[in-house]
Amino acid sequence: MSAAGDVTTGSTPDPVVEAAKWLATGSADRTKALVPQLQDKFGLTALQAVQAMRESRLVQARAH
Repeated sequence: MSAAGDVTTGSTPDPVVEAAKWLATGSADRTKALVPQLQDKFGLTALQAVQAMRESRLVQARAH
């Protein structure tokens, strides 16, 4: 039962984490609002987009 859960988790990346990584690498167009960009590119809700923005700051902080 847990093995099936692990397989599912491993094969489906979390879109919030993926969006955070994308933001942390500087790939976003900083001249435009970030929430709509994240919603369009990753299919996130507004709440998930904000969570991705917060997570991206943590990713950047860990890198320094």
